[in-house]
Amino acid sequence: MKITKIEKEKITFTVTLTPNWLEKIFGYKEKTKHFKKTWSIFTFGGGNVYINEKGEKLNNGDYIGVNLDNWLRKF
Repeated sequence: MKITKIEKEKITFTVTLTPNWLEKIFGYKEKTKHFKKTWSIFTFGGGNVYINEKGEKLNNGDYIGVNLDNWLRKF
């Protein structure tokens, strides 16, 4: 899945994931996921920790977390 759009709401981030051509052949559909940034926990190396809708933390170096950090820094 490829990240095509990131939007920031009041507290949460909405990430739109689009399948690549191979995933489209196998029937994958476009997905929208919501994440929340934790302000008190930081990963090794200086990244932020994000929590999904189920309350699970993203792993250190997860591509969604890295892209959210890069998106926040570019402004």
